[in-house]
Amino acid sequence: MARRIAYQGDPVITLDDVALQCRVEPEDLQRELIEQVIIPGVTAQAEQRTGAAIRQAEYEEEWPESYGSGHALDVGQASEVLSVKRVLGDGTTEDLTDPRRLERGQRESFLHFPNGRPAGVLRIRYKAGYDPAAYPGVKLWLLMSAATAHEYRETLITGTILAELPSRFTDSLLAEIEVPPRF
Repeated sequence: MARRIAYQGDPVITLDDVALQCRVEPEDLQRELIEQVIIPGVTAQAEQRTGAAIRQAEYEEEWPESYGSGHALDVGQASEVLSVKRVLGDGTTEDLTDPRRLERGQRESFLHFPNGRPAGVLRIRYKAGYDPAAYPGVKLWLLMSAATAHEYRETLITGTILAELPSRFTDSLLAEIEVPPRF
């Protein structure tokens, strides 16, 4: 399972975007509630539902030797492989410079090693995040979810946690980037 190292850049939606969606002036919104609870909350919900990176971030995952060349990365919407390292017996790593190619699909990204997969456990670091121009429905889902969370904040927000938003037809807006289940 990949782990997120850190988000990079700005969130996908902003306070101004949420204000427009809610049909209110930005100064009429509680900035801290929108920027620190609602926007991160709906982003996390979209990432959890799809298995894809929504906001640009750096991820790291380990591949056991059983994962061959062409295996899918755990997080969908990967865009760039930053490094591939071999994990040595003592836990240290060594950088690998073997040729590699990232094949980006609609839902998944696959890492290929044209000269064969290097031996051993591999630690792969990569960037991932969805492309708003290619999948505009994702931003619409985020905005609709943020507006719903804002409108019903008394029932959906407890402290700094955003409760699960009700499932509804808007989830189909995320379907294009949803990573298929793996067993």
